[in-house]
Amino acid sequence: MAVSLAWQGPVGPGAFPGPLDDDRTAFETLCEAGVYLRIKVYDGGRIVAYVGQSVSLLPRFDQHLTSMLSLATPLRDCSGDVVFSGDAAARFDAYGRLDELTSLAAADVGRVRFFFALCDAYFHTEHLNLAEGLLQRRMLERLSDVENAVAAPGRLPEGCPDVWTSDFSGLDAAGAELLESLLGRAPMRLDGVTDDAA
Repeated sequence: MAVSLAWQGPVGPGAFPGPLDDDRTAFETLCEAGVYLRIKVYDGGRIVAYVGQSVSLLPRFDQHLTSMLSLATPLRDCSGDVVFSGDAAARFDAYGRLDELTSLAAADVGRVRFFFALCDAYFHTEHLNLAEGLLQRRMLERLSDVENAVAAPGRLPEGCPDVWTSDFSGLDAAGAELLESLLGRAPMRLDGVTDDAA
């Protein structure tokens, strides 16, 4: 069985729909389950990615941004190098350099763009871990800066799809070009992915 991930976005700082916007469906869509890519582009075109999944995307996106702004996660400079670790010692030290570090956090948050693919009739919530793992594996083949390149798919559900493709037609030209460069057009397959890998 094959599944197509229909990519949407990007959303991010300055590009989130509000709950009171004329088109409430855009806001409500972000509250659904799916997989996502958090993409940050730095000077020289360096791309740093994070692959995730959530049963409600908007709160997860908010969590990413809030963690960055509250200095609870690593931050990168304009070249994409980690210059702030986000651990407890670094945060206490940061309280003496708030002007510098809040500016760094704001700049890093400003780079964030989320692309997402929602669950549908063929891509169910029980496939979220599998889809996340397949996307991480694909990204690692094409990009050296994947921040959470750790997950293999968890226990595979019965009858899970074995071929996963990406549909970029819902993106603008720049978004489609970016995601195609990161994910490619070739299908992702379960070959080599077993329950033992979890």
